[in-house]
Amino acid sequence: MELCEHNRSLQPGRWSWTRRKGQRRGSTKLRALLLLNPYNIVLFGITCLASSSALAAAPTAAPACAYHYFSQTATIAGHDTTVEYYKPDGPGPFPLVYMLHGSAGAFTLRSAGEPTTDNFGEKTLARNCFAVVLPHYLEALGFKSITSKAEMAARFPAMLAAVESLLDGAETLPWVKGKPVFIFGESLGGYLGIALSFRRSEVSAVSEFSGGLPAGYSLNRSHLPGVLISHGEADTLVPVSEADALKRYCTENGVPVEINLYRAEGHYLSPATQATVLSRTIEFFRTQASGVNGYRTGNPSK
Repeated sequence: MELCEHNRSLQPGRWSWTRRKGQRRGSTKLRALLLLNPYNIVLFGITCLASSSALAAAPTAAPACAYHYFSQTATIAGHDTTVEYYKPDGPGPFPLVYMLHGSAGAFTLRSAGEPTTDNFGEKTLARNCFAVVLPHYLEALGFKSITSKAEMAARFPAMLAAVESLLDGAETLPWVKGKPVFIFGESLGGYLGIALSFRRSEVSAVSEFSGGLPAGYSLNRSHLPGVLISHGEADTLVPVSEADALKRYCTENGVPVEINLYRAEGHYLSPATQATVLSRTIEFFRTQASGVNGYRTGNPSK
């Protein structure tokens, strides 16, 4: 089959179309998901117990950094909240990638050592010299995962407050302070990442996949973030119209946006497409960090 990618450059209003050869979809157990649209919030509660992540095997440039892993516990609203850190070796500072998982939650830590399984690319990002912070933010609400659509709708503001508080802490780390801040979110984490990037001026760019534009959270900052959207055209849980709505909102508000739509891919992307999303995310973040093509957003001096 072919993956048909609708690829929009960072210059508003200009489109290019490309085609790439794809592979047959691999089997991926489903993850829980939040779908937001301008009128309502719908949660499709589906369990994910995937044993591995193809995102860790993204075809990026040769790794340049070794890294050190550790985890800590933060107290948010009276709840112990796990935060995982991947710190590249060396004094830094390094660009921060703040990763937000979906509504199934992050993989549970079994010991103090580094997990053998990626959630969606944290090891690869660290090997590419990004400082990665992965908060288990649902724990701040007393959950490991959420499957009730009513509860998810009611708790979205609380989740956003939690990830914002945890981002405050991440930005004080001595090995990231003063460098660009990026957000990488999947599904529910994509919605939260967009909401967060629209209100935090230090966020230079956000990459989200299988998410969309959260209702009621409009752009409220002077420095515009870059936005990378990745979505399967056959997604029946978060329809591709959600990605289109986010792209349209960015275009109408002058936000630099790139969108890649993958033909025949559903909500749970095939391993090959997951790897492509991670590879493009790394390239996208590197571009923002270096100011390629004169484009540099955010205010990393915070």
